Amino acid sequence: MSATGTTALGPPPDDPRPPEGPRLPADTVTVFGGAGATSVESDSVRRAAARVADAADDLRAAATQCLAASEDIVLPGIAGAAGALRRPDTTLGLAGGVDLAGGAALGPAARALEAAAHEAARRLMAHADRCDLLGWRLLRAAGLYEEAESTAERLVGVLVTAGAFGIGAAFGVLGGPGLAGAGVLGVGEVAGRLGGGMVAGGGSLAIAGRVASAATRGLAPYSDEAFAGLGSGVALAQPALARRRPGIAGGAGVLAHVARELPVLGSDDSGVRVTRLAPEDFAAGSVPAWSETGAGSVREALARMDGLYPAAGGAPAGTMAVQKVLGPHGAVSWTVLIPGTQSTLSADHPLDGRSDLELMAGQADGVTAAIEQALADSGVGPDEPVTLVGHSLGGIAATALVARAGFAERYRVGGLVTAGSPTGLPATPPGVPVLHLETPEELVAHADGRSAGENPRTRDRVTVVRSLQDSTGAIDRAASGSLVQAHSVTTHVRTLDLAIGSGDLRVTEVADRIGSRLRGTTASTTFYRTERAGP
Repeated sequence: MSATGTTALGPPPDDPRPPEGPRLPADTVTVFGGAGATSVESDSVRRAAARVADAADDLRAAATQCLAASEDIVLPGIAGAAGALRRPDTTLGLAGGVDLAGGAALGPAARALEAAAHEAARRLMAHADRCDLLGWRLLRAAGLYEEAESTAERLVGVLVTAGAFGIGAAFGVLGGPGLAGAGVLGVGEVAGRLGGGMVAGGGSLAIAGRVASAATRGLAPYSDEAFAGLGSGVALAQPALARRRPGIAGGAGVLAHVARELPVLGSDDSGVRVTRLAPEDFAAGSVPAWSETGAGSVREALARMDGLYPAAGGAPAGTMAVQKVLGPHGAVSWTVLIPGTQSTLSADHPLDGRSDLELMAGQADGVTAAIEQALADSGVGPDEPVTLVGHSLGGIAATALVARAGFAERYRVGGLVTAGSPTGLPATPPGVPVLHLETPEELVAHADGRSAGENPRTRDRVTVVRSLQDSTGAIDRAASGSLVQAHSVTTHVRTLDLAIGSGDLRVTEVADRIGSRLRGTTASTTFYRTERAGP
C-alpha cells in the first residue's frame, strides 16, 4: 500500500494541490498587508505552512501504522499466527482461536478491531489531506506563490525591463522629450480604445481587437517591469528635465514637462478652480439618486463612482463629489469621490493624462488642488473625519494627498480607498485605514513600476489583487482581454465582493474601519466641476 493510501481509502474531500488551470473567481483573490502584517509576516506564514505540512506527514504515518496493525490481525501466516497467539495485544481480540493448518479464523471482536483500524486510517488520511490544503491556502493568502515563479518567468521580466528601458532611452535621446511624450500618451489612448472594444466594423479591425486582447493578457504579468524600464530610460535620456531623479518619478517628470508645453494647453497655466453643479448641469437633469443617502459601506461608495463619469452617469467632465453624512448623536463625517482620467490632455479640466504624469512625478497637480478647494468650500471641520475614495487617477491623487503632512494636519483622515490606481510609492500615515484594489490586466495599477505584492504592507494598509485571466468566470475572462473592462469600476467592485466574501479578516477589518465613517442617518452631496483656470 502506498504511503498516502488514497487509492484504498478513497479520494480526499478537497484536493490540496494548487490548481494548474483556471480557478474559481474567489480563488483568484490575493491579499497583501493588513492586521498583523510586518516585515517578517511572510516568513512567519511560511513556517506555519511548513508545520502544517509536517503534521500532514505525521498523520499519514499514523494511518499507515493503523493499516499495518489491521494486517497483523487479518493476514497472519501459520508462523505469524503462532507468534500472534503469544502476543497479548493480538490474542485479546481472538474469540475463535487459530486454525494452524488453514490460517486465522477471526471472531467478531477481531473483525470489529480490523474495521476500526481501517476507519481510523481513513480519518487520519482525510485530516492529512486537509492539512495539505490548509498549508497551501496559508501560502496563497500571504502572496508567497509569487515568490515561486520560475526562472524562465524571472528572465522574461528582466528582458521586458531591459527592452522597455531601451525604448524609453531611444525616445528621449533620438526623438527628444516631445517624441517621448507623444509616444507614451498616444500608446495609452490607442490601447484604451482597442481594449475597450471601441474599434468596430471591418475584418482588419476585428483582428486588431483580438490581437489587442491577447496582448493585454500577455503583457499583464510583466507590465510593472515594462513601466519601470520605460520610466528609467526616459529619465536617463533627459536628466535635466527628470531633475536627476531615476526611475518612474524621473521619467514621469520628463513627460509631464512635455504635456505642459503642448499647444493644446496653452503657454500659460494659472491653476484650477472648482464650481458647484446644479441638477440641470447633469445630462438627465438631475443628480444621482444616491446623493441624499450615506454610502454605508466601502462597496457602495466605490460603486457610486460610475455616476461621476460623463458616459455612465451623465455628469459633466471633471466632476467630483463631496458628501456630508450626519451620524448618531450629531457626529459629522465626509466622503470625497474622485473619478479617473477622462481625457488624454485637456485644456478644460485636470482629470487628464497630464495630471497622471505630474502625480507620478510628485509635482504640483490640478487634481489634489481641486480636492482641497472642494473641501474648503464644503466647510469641513478639523475634527470631522474625511474618507477619500478614488478610481484610477482619482486614487493616485487621493493617496498623494493623504501622504502629505500638511493635509493630515488640516483634516482628520478617516480612510482611503483606491481602485485601479498605481499607489505603491507614497507612504500613508499610520492609523489611517487604507484599501487598494488592483487587477494585473488593467495595466494602469502597475504604472508606478510596482506589482500589487510590492505595495507597502502595514497593519493599516491592505492591497487586494485579482487575476482575471486565471478565473473560470465568463465575466472575468472577457474583462481580462480588455483594458477598459479590466479597469472599470464594476470589475473592482466585484473584486471587493469576492475578497469580503472570502472571509479574509484583513480585508473585512479594514473595510469595516472605513465603512464606519460612511454610515449615517442623513446625507447631502455637493457636486463640483473642476476646471483649469487658464490664462
